[in-house]
Amino acid sequence: MTAMRRSLSLRRLLVTGAAGIAAMSLVAFTVGRRNPLDEQTLRGRALVLTHACSGCHSGVLDPGGEGYLAGARSAAEEYRFDNFTMRPPNLTPDVETGIGRYSDRQVFNALRFGLRLRDGPDREITSRVPGQGNFPAQPHYIGPPMPWPSWRHMTDDELWAIVAYLKRAVKPVRHKVALSDSTPDFWASEHADNGPYPVVPYPGVNEVASSASDSQVVRGRRLVVHHDCGGCHGGGDNPAADGWLVGARTPSDTFQIGPFITRARNLTPDNLTGLGRFTERQIFNALRHGLRPGETPDVEITSGTPGQGNFPATPKYLAPPMPWPAWRHMSDQELKDIAAYLKRGLKPVRNKVQDSDGPPDFWASGYTVELIGPYPASRFPTANEKR
Repeated sequence: MTAMRRSLSLRRLLVTGAAGIAAMSLVAFTVGRRNPLDEQTLRGRALVLTHACSGCHSGVLDPGGEGYLAGARSAAEEYRFDNFTMRPPNLTPDVETGIGRYSDRQVFNALRFGLRLRDGPDREITSRVPGQGNFPAQPHYIGPPMPWPSWRHMTDDELWAIVAYLKRAVKPVRHKVALSDSTPDFWASEHADNGPYPVVPYPGVNEVASSASDSQVVRGRRLVVHHDCGGCHGGGDNPAADGWLVGARTPSDTFQIGPFITRARNLTPDNLTGLGRFTERQIFNALRHGLRPGETPDVEITSGTPGQGNFPATPKYLAPPMPWPAWRHMSDQELKDIAAYLKRGLKPVRNKVQDSDGPPDFWASGYTVELIGPYPASRFPTANEKR
């Protein structure tokens, strides 16, 4: 991953982690009798929410909030880097200002191949190499910080579910967002060093073979890849990349959050500098409740309210930009799969990361229900959605 690509990926997570994302796992939906279309759109909703789409495309944390997925509404919701300004567009199906004027296939192609909607072909793409087959010879890619290089590793069914939700289960909102700037090559050189597609087979050079029957580790790997953990913790979307999930290694691998500097931790199972000294339950608790692994109890947590049950009275939360407010809404099984991969599917790497800075309350004032949304999130359909 180039320094620019890493910087852009990190900037995306700064917003989603600092603000928090209201999200929901499919298992949390209760909508009565369902048909196949219901199942697909609900699955798409879960993927949209747990992948933090609303964090960039509105800053609205709850699906019922005003402006949900309607795109950037102020300069504060834009991304500035080098000589370019990027503006998250309107993802609602409004025909004039959103994605309503594009076909399902064009939206799918944007997610799989990173092709900009207004320039993407309305047909099945048969190649991944510019100029070969029917892949555009001079592709116009979606500008950063959209993490399509990681999202492309979702299955066809998952991507079609996202398309179905955005096109048919979100109410259209008339909101015009100014076009983003672009490089002369439309980001082609920036995406030239993306990891391979499909992702390298497991186990790769940075991984260890688990039991042949341990599908849990393999499932966890998929989730880690397409949730873009490597965007912050090293390696991008490529498990075979140098520095895969080893954490910050240089002074530039940091995040400026107000007056504080935070640093992505070593996620490999090294006993001294990584996650090796924590149990899978502690990692699960960190993902579900946002508690730092070293501060989370090695027991099932029975409450989500500080001081109630066995939830710490003065919790020490994970520092931004870790987007645990979105990830907490994954299913128990998904979070356990991630913990299994980090503990049993990776080779340990010795890399000591300096502790992050943080406020005296360990970010507690930033993780209120008003800011990160309720758990579970608002039931479907909200005022912004339709069956």
